[in-house]
Amino acid sequence: MATGDTVLTDDSLVRRPGGLAIALTVPWYRSLWLSSVTDIAVTVEGRAVPRSDLRVELGELTSGVEELAGRWDVLWFVQDRLVVVVPLDEPPAEGQAVDVEVTVDLRLPYMQIAPRVYVTNHAADRRSLVAQGGPR
Repeated sequence: MATGDTVLTDDSLVRRPGGLAIALTVPWYRSLWLSSVTDIAVTVEGRAVPRSDLRVELGELTSGVEELAGRWDVLWFVQDRLVVVVPLDEPPAEGQAVDVEVTVDLRLPYMQIAPRVYVTNHAADRRSLVAQGGPR
């Protein structure tokens, strides 16, 4: 079973114009539909980023976190990185260490424990990551 400490990797943080992109791995041992993602929370340098400000990218798909519940048609494969775009007024400089915390909540659709109630997975990872340049 995957744990929270697998959400971020050393190369997860990339600078973008107007903010950061944080690449996440699936915090589970198998691929899941994007509709399984019930919440994503991000804190940068101790400051919580409002959920409504976050954008999520997977391949050609771009959406808000709140829209993921309806994405039962898109799989987040274990080999793919879900990119969370975080707007910042002052993005960190390339090479700067940044304290990042990400929490991903999942509903596991194949593990129903009562009518319309599913096992959940709460995965949190906090690391000091070096901001890399270039697109992600």
